Amino acid sequence: MDAERIDVDREHGSVARPALRRREVSHYRRRVAEAWERFASGEDDVRGIPSPVLLSWHRCRDVYQIDPRLSGAPRATYHGNHPPLHNGIFAQLGGIATTIVERSENCLATVTDGDGRILASWGAGLTMRKAAENNLSPSFAWSESAVGTNGMGTALAEHRPLSVRGPEHWCHALHSWDCMGVAVYDWVTQHPIAALNVSSWKQEVPLLESALNARIQPVRQGLRERALRDAVEVARAFVQADRHTRGALIAIDVAGSVIAANDTARILLNDLPEEFRIDPAGRWRSGHEELSEIARKSALRIECQSRCASAADLGFLFGRHDQMFDVAPVISADGVIGLLLSNEHLCDDAEVINSDPDARSAPALPRRIPAVQGGRMLLLLPEEIRYAEAARHDVWLMTDQGRLRALTQGIDNVQRELEPLGFMRVHRSFVVNVSRISEVSHCGKGMLSISTDLRKNEAIPVSRSWAPKLRGQLGL
Repeated sequence: MDAERIDVDREHGSVARPALRRREVSHYRRRVAEAWERFASGEDDVRGIPSPVLLSWHRCRDVYQIDPRLSGAPRATYHGNHPPLHNGIFAQLGGIATTIVERSENCLATVTDGDGRILASWGAGLTMRKAAENNLSPSFAWSESAVGTNGMGTALAEHRPLSVRGPEHWCHALHSWDCMGVAVYDWVTQHPIAALNVSSWKQEVPLLESALNARIQPVRQGLRERALRDAVEVARAFVQADRHTRGALIAIDVAGSVIAANDTARILLNDLPEEFRIDPAGRWRSGHEELSEIARKSALRIECQSRCASAADLGFLFGRHDQMFDVAPVISADGVIGLLLSNEHLCDDAEVINSDPDARSAPALPRRIPAVQGGRMLLLLPEEIRYAEAARHDVWLMTDQGRLRALTQGIDNVQRELEPLGFMRVHRSFVVNVSRISEVSHCGKGMLSISTDLRKNEAIPVSRSWAPKLRGQLGL
């Protein structure tokens, strides 16, 4: 009786909210359980159920036709190996899961692959024993299509963090569980890579959705940065290939989105972008599903056949029939990261188009030099570049817009690219825009140094072997 009185007294103080919330939660669960019974028996007039849960119930009942009396998840079927990148993601999520379990008692944390197959689980005591009864264990399938509405499987399907409480689960055997799942997706293809799920037996998960989502933000950011780096590598391969082709050349990512296209390709299809598209969100999409399918199949074929080149018909893109393009992969340590599509014969068509008097009268566009800054591709006019400096394989361009990394690697390659544009090699590590030289200083013993900006404390060394040629260029 004293305990009952104390509880009543607490409702007038600061501790009344938790007790009230427990009653509200209990009422909500009873209402959901009743709605679940009606829906599972075939009724559709179900109100008060969260939209993501209700949509999932419809998929489970009408599309997947999952038995709501299923006792637990089925054993997963698995084919092939995960890409190296995915293994790194699994390890990161495993570290987060371990931390959650260490800080929160009586909860279970699991990591799945993109198909909802549990790879590892962490927990202890009663929670782990109950988890084993429902196959909340490695090698079991927890995709929504396999076991119905659940935290990890439905998060993979919904592309959003998701809590599934008690009777919101499709299978009755899971109605004593609360779970919260959050998924990770590939920035380029938007395919699911993994899911992290936290579950509790007969109590609420000791985390908020926002907190769990925040914990995996570094994982998502790492994937975005990798997608940007991969695009830079694809763009670099495009620049190298464009130097040796007269025909149409297009660079696409593994989802079929265009990263870059040369002048010949743009003459044949005006919609192709003039600039490099490094950010996945800003890449050009054709609107033809065929291009995405070609990218997917070509990447898969290249991976399975010793990374050899292939061919594809892109007639649908240019409004023609039987327009065959060579498909060459751009490969990193993670596998195929992009494709170069080329057709040498299309240069003849471009020349026919350029024979039009209006086309011939159009002024030629000035040569641009690609550079990279913070994941963005910048196209520089030659006069904007003061000099280039080698730093191992990378080359840095000192420009009117600041210090930028050249897309082209290797100072020798940059020299070949810039020499026709008025640049000169003056040192093993420096290539200078001769027109920007504003000061020449003698350093003794035949050594020179130069500056391209008198406002800066700049002294670019000139090697003895290059000094006579530089003097000739400057008329000294």
